[in-house]
Amino acid sequence: MTSAPSRKNDPQAVRSRLLDCAARLIVDHGLSTLRLESVAREAGVSKGGLLHHYPGKEALISGLFDQVVEWFDCQVDAVLEADEASPARFSRAYLRVIASIDMTVPEEKRLAVLILMLSSDPQCSAQWSNWVEGRLRRHNLTDANPLARTLRLAADGLWLSDLGSGPDSQPAARREVLRFLEGLNAAHATDTNPDVRGR
Repeated sequence: MTSAPSRKNDPQAVRSRLLDCAARLIVDHGLSTLRLESVAREAGVSKGGLLHHYPGKEALISGLFDQVVEWFDCQVDAVLEADEASPARFSRAYLRVIASIDMTVPEEKRLAVLILMLSSDPQCSAQWSNWVEGRLRRHNLTDANPLARTLRLAADGLWLSDLGSGPDSQPAARREVLRFLEGLNAAHATDTNPDVRGR
């Protein structure tokens, strides 16, 4: 005789539910107000069950941040695969992923706001810096220039606007900014490509 597995026998599902609830609470109420008891209650598990998977608040936040960075990394890779042009390749993908986030879609808004909130935590800020630095080492031949840095800083500015839900968070405004910056990128590519200049 077999019985249906209980929720506690599916640790991956429990971890996923805990992270999802923690994300929702952080976005709704802020990182500083996050309490393990609230996350456990929201996820429908005991505090002891939560501590079994994440032995403290720092571990929970770190796990959540890892999840967000993994998602972002996959999005950047997807844009890179579709973009074979070389100048500022990574930085352009970084910008496109951030500019394409639709703040009217709850899941995408959560990711955009969450990573900004978590980046105010010193440990998470260090993790994010390590990810960016790792990417820049991989793309050193194409992204070690002022244009690439400008594109990344503009993308970070969009995320900062998201945090305050400002007028620039609207999809139309983001598309306008992206078109303008990609125009700069195209002009830069023309100016630095001798074959194009010679035509």
